[in-house]
Amino acid sequence: MKGIKLNPNIRLRVMTDDQLETIHEASLRILERTGVRFDSEEARKRLLRAGGTNHPTRKRVVTFPRAMAEDSIGKVTHHNVYYARDRKLDIDYDGEHMFPYAGNGDPKMIDLDTGSVRPSTFEDVEMGARLGDALENNHYSSSLVMANDVPPGLVVLKTFEAMVKNTSKPMAVYAPDKANLDFLTKMAACVAGGVEELRKRPLISISGSPSSPLTYGENNCDVLLRSVENGIPFQPVPCPICGETGPMSIGGALAQQNAEVLGGLMLIQTVTTKLPMLYSGRVCFMDPRTGRDIWGIPEEALVSAGLVQLARRYGMVSDVNGMSSDITRWDMQMGLEFMMTGLVPALAGAESISGVGGGWEGASSLEMMVIGNEVFHDISKLLQGFQVDDQTMGLDIIDKVGHMGGFLAERHTMDNLRRGELRISSLWDKRTSGRATKEGYKPIQETARDHVRKILKEHTPEPLDRDVVRAMDAVVNEAAETLVR
Repeated sequence: MKGIKLNPNIRLRVMTDDQLETIHEASLRILERTGVRFDSEEARKRLLRAGGTNHPTRKRVVTFPRAMAEDSIGKVTHHNVYYARDRKLDIDYDGEHMFPYAGNGDPKMIDLDTGSVRPSTFEDVEMGARLGDALENNHYSSSLVMANDVPPGLVVLKTFEAMVKNTSKPMAVYAPDKANLDFLTKMAACVAGGVEELRKRPLISISGSPSSPLTYGENNCDVLLRSVENGIPFQPVPCPICGETGPMSIGGALAQQNAEVLGGLMLIQTVTTKLPMLYSGRVCFMDPRTGRDIWGIPEEALVSAGLVQLARRYGMVSDVNGMSSDITRWDMQMGLEFMMTGLVPALAGAESISGVGGGWEGASSLEMMVIGNEVFHDISKLLQGFQVDDQTMGLDIIDKVGHMGGFLAERHTMDNLRRGELRISSLWDKRTSGRATKEGYKPIQETARDHVRKILKEHTPEPLDRDVVRAMDAVVNEAAETLVR
């Protein structure tokens, strides 16, 4: 799949080399002195055999010698490919491209018709996946919302069913426990053509967040181990909240979440060093006035750029948060926060950025998916920079036109327009004030809503074979007997 081209000449650095090494050293000290708690006995046994040590006073906590952590970093997989149902849509992280994506797993949806916030449904998951399948700057299918209108025990499986039927792109999914993971794996094997084919080309990756600070719960450990044993990539995604579950400082939060990532990496490597793993961090901040976590702030942009530098320090693919806003309405603030939190990590060279489609108060929006897609078109243009050579400079044309002349009729003008020197957006309103007054004005969310409806009407994802659908239905029915109480 073709991602957004990164510009090697543009690399925003928010930390000096000395600061980066200070964060790295602090993380190693946390691992060695404080350690990481693993609530799974199997996980602890594996880590102790690999060289970890039981903490002298804290139960279920493993500490890690510096050499063990650095050896683990040296074994990371540097070339990562994430597979899709359509091979042309495989994501190849080559270090030269960025792959934004939607997917918040929110429990609520901003209704396309009424604009009100409501619980999300199976149909919402379907629409989000189908819209994401069509959008150029949505490279993963990671569920925008949850299917809350199905039995609670089947939410994870029905969410995956809605996704896989509506996209051919790689899929990132979540499993709360081993039972859900086993059924998800069976469903993915139906699509891949069997268990062995799924091992060769895992069409899904599993994400799971340790509980900050520094704790991997039992289910989290179980899912991680079972996932990688089955040949399915697992991404630990620490989400410390500065001031609540992490230090109220960017440096301290980066060091803690880095230790949490490395703890997960070392547990994965007790099974295999062959599977890809993204460096996924999601640090946010507590608003001291309300206690809520906030994302659409300059500090979030800074911490995401810092995570990119840490990932590059370890030779890992960076997957960070971006495209965030905290305002609970459509207005100028939202646009400013979207661009700020999306652009800064992109300038830092992030290879993967989430957040397309994110809304407010735990709700997502199809309109915001379209708007986020367009913002990343603009970010792509900014990353391209501009070309400087004889053809683009057009010195002969400048001489020909001379003083007080015009360039409109010159072929050089049309050639450069066709080459993309100026990007013409199909979403942003660039009309003159006179024309807008005559034709009428639409808020951006209404224009985006029109785009959503047009895409959903016209775009048809590659359908699954009927036998595959029947096989997945059988797995869901089997799961219902086990998971639905």
